[in-house]
Amino acid sequence: MYRTDSEILIDAPPQVVWEVVCDLDRYPEWNRFTPRITLASRELKVGAELDLDCQMTDRNLLRDEHEVILAVEPDRRAFCMGTSRTRGRPGIKSFRWQICEDAGQGRTHLVNFEQFHGPLAPIVHFLYAKKLKAAFERYCQDLKARVESRQASSAKQAVSSSR
Repeated sequence: MYRTDSEILIDAPPQVVWEVVCDLDRYPEWNRFTPRITLASRELKVGAELDLDCQMTDRNLLRDEHEVILAVEPDRRAFCMGTSRTRGRPGIKSFRWQICEDAGQGRTHLVNFEQFHGPLAPIVHFLYAKKLKAAFERYCQDLKARVESRQASSAKQAVSSSR
């Protein structure tokens, strides 16, 4: 098993971060790593198939990746998608987890990682680990910016409406 990960502290409660992570329709608005994602069933549930593009670097766009939702755990605020078992590539299985942990004081510790299994895992890791790590770091920064700007907007609206 090979793993690539990134983590970030976000100034917003875990439920708020979880809502942004699970709102796949809005990913193109803020997520440079996944500029296109289509959920076939329109419902975020285990077994739902996804088609997506992954922007690995400024010049390297992986088009038409086929993935499936493997876990949706709202109580834990954990979400996993991975290689489609019906339309994916043979020889490799991936599991990408995004977990929103309570960091206290209204903050979230986001853990974002992908595991690779199978005979091609060492090759994929060798070829893509550095690019994927950088892409995950950009994703975490983008998510932080999206969530914290939403939090700031909500706070301004609350102040305005209380006057």
